[in-house]
Amino acid sequence: MIRPVLNTNRVFLHVDMDNYYCSVAAKYDGSLKNIPFAVCGDPAMRHSIVLSKNALAKEAGVITGESSKTAKQKCPPLVVVNPDYNKYLEYAKLAREIYRKYTDKVIPYGLDEAWLDLTETGITLTDATQIAELIRLEVMYSLGLSASIGVSFNYVFSKIGSDYNKPNSITVITPDEYKRIVWKLPASDLLFVGAKTRSRLYRMGILSIGDIANADPVRLGAALGKKGHTAWLFANGDDSEFRPDVDDIKSVSHTITPPRDLLNNEDASAVIYMLAAAVSARLEKHGFKSGCIGITLKDNRFNTITRQQTLAYPASDIGTVFGTAYSLFKRHYKWQNNLRAVGIRADSLTERGNEQVSFWDSLDKKESSTIININIDERVRSLVQRYGELEVEKTAMMRG
Repeated sequence: MIRPVLNTNRVFLHVDMDNYYCSVAAKYDGSLKNIPFAVCGDPAMRHSIVLSKNALAKEAGVITGESSKTAKQKCPPLVVVNPDYNKYLEYAKLAREIYRKYTDKVIPYGLDEAWLDLTETGITLTDATQIAELIRLEVMYSLGLSASIGVSFNYVFSKIGSDYNKPNSITVITPDEYKRIVWKLPASDLLFVGAKTRSRLYRMGILSIGDIANADPVRLGAALGKKGHTAWLFANGDDSEFRPDVDDIKSVSHTITPPRDLLNNEDASAVIYMLAAAVSARLEKHGFKSGCIGITLKDNRFNTITRQQTLAYPASDIGTVFGTAYSLFKRHYKWQNNLRAVGIRADSLTERGNEQVSFWDSLDKKESSTIININIDERVRSLVQRYGELEVEKTAMMRG
C-alpha cells in the first residue's frame, strides 16, 4: 500500500482546557470542588441540558447533552449550576494571551480549545514540549485552571494528544511513535469520525484508527465518500485536507436515522428534541448563537423536505432550537408516508453575545402553549424504550 508522504517538519500544540465550564464555576464557588455538579444551559427552561460535568458527575454516568432532569435521576445529589458565558469568554481570552507569548498563529476551536502553530519559529518537537509545559504551568498558576496539551507534527495528532491522558497532562506524538500511540485507539477518537461513520466502519470490520490507516482507501471512499478518504489520510498522519479555523464553521447539523420509521407526531417530537439538545450543546460549547434553524425530513420513500426559519434574535438555547424545529415540522410534514430520518441544522452563526432572547416570545400564543405543554421527557423515554438508544450524527460544515 502506498501511504501519503508526510510533512514531519511542522510543530503544533493543541491545548484543551479540562472540564472548562465546571473548572471556571469551581473557581468562584469552592463548595463545588468535592461534590458532583454540572453546568446546564438555559436554566429558565424546564428541560435544560448538560453542557459540562465534573469528574464526580461523570463517574455517576452523567453525559454532556442530556437533560438536567435525566442527569439528576442518574445522580440524585447532582448540583446544577447556571452557565456564565461572560466568565468563559474572559478566561478564554486570558488563556489565548498566554498562548500568544509563543506564537501569533493561535487557532481557537471553541472557547476551551486552541491549536498553536509553532512551525515558523523553527523549534523542534522537544522544544515544543518544553513550551507546552510552560503553558500548562502558567494556565494552572495564573488562571487556576488545568489544561491538557498534545504536541505533534500535525493538527489531527496534536488534538488526539490533548485527549490522550486527561486531565492536566502533556502527550507527545512524534513521526516515529504515532503508529504505536495512535493506531491502537478506537476509530471514534479520530477527528470527524462521528457515531454514524463509526457504525459504518464497524460493519466493515474497522474498529481502530490503525484499521482505518491500513484499510484500502478506495474501499473507504466507496463506503463513506470523501469522508472515508479523509479519515484514511488523517489516520496515516496527513492533515492536508483539514481546515481548522473555527471562524470558518458556518453551520452545525445533527441527524438521526432510527432503526424503524417514525409513525406519529409524538415520536417525531422526541427525536426533534434529542437533536435540538445535541445542536444546542454544540453551539454552547463553541460559544455560538444561530440566526437560522432548519429541519430536514426524509420519508420512507426517500422524499426529502427541507425548511428553515430565520430567528428574530440569534440564540443557542434548547427552547429556541426545539421550538423552531418542531414548529417547522408541524407546519410542513403531512404524514403521507412514514418518517425515515430527521435532521436539524443551525446556520448563520455568530459569536455569543450577552443577551439570550427566548424563541417562545415570538411564537403565537396558541402554538407556544401547545409546545410548552408537551411532556417531552416522557416522549423521549417512551421512544428509547421502544427503539433503543439512538445515535446522533454531528457535522460542522466549513466555509469554502
